[in-house]
Amino acid sequence: MDQEATPGSKTRTAVPEHLRQALLPVAARVFWWGKPDEWLEDEVRFAAQVMTFGDWDDTMLVLKLLGDSMFRRVLRDPPPGVFDIKSWTYWHCRYRMPVPPLPTRKL
Repeated sequence: MDQEATPGSKTRTAVPEHLRQALLPVAARVFWWGKPDEWLEDEVRFAAQVMTFGDWDDTMLVLKLLGDSMFRRVLRDPPPGVFDIKSWTYWHCRYRMPVPPLPTRKL
């Protein structure tokens, strides 16, 4: 179910149904506003939030369930305004990718 979006596209793909129960507690921790189940409707945004705010256990669980391909997908087409410079740099270095400028929101 790992639908690849082209860079710049805003196709929202939900976290697969069979993984939602396991990931709901993680969503509640990394999204401290709104309803956790709603954040699982956009797996790229969910993964980006985990990559930035997740603790070790949360991150390892999401990596195990969604895979490295999801984290790489997030880095190729990140949601703006989520990453801090430390997390942005760490994940690019982990995957041996060049570190581009931090994505910003456009007003």
